[in-house]
Amino acid sequence: MSSFHSFYGFLDMGGYAPFVWPAYAVTFTVMGLNIYWAKRLLRRARQAARRRIAVQEETHLAGPTEEPSV
Repeated sequence: MSSFHSFYGFLDMGGYAPFVWPAYAVTFTVMGLNIYWAKRLLRRARQAARRRIAVQEETHLAGPTEEPSV
């Protein structure tokens, strides 16, 4: 059985609402930002890896370069 008798009682949190709801807001904001930043960093890392692979393939396909004779 719930200790809250109404929805307003739930929102009031027994008088602790000014402390509880901002704590939830900060927690979910930080979690959301963490997910966003992780996805952004993963996308950038994949792009950088694709660029490195493309450069390696280009140099491999070009073959060895000849050095000028002196």
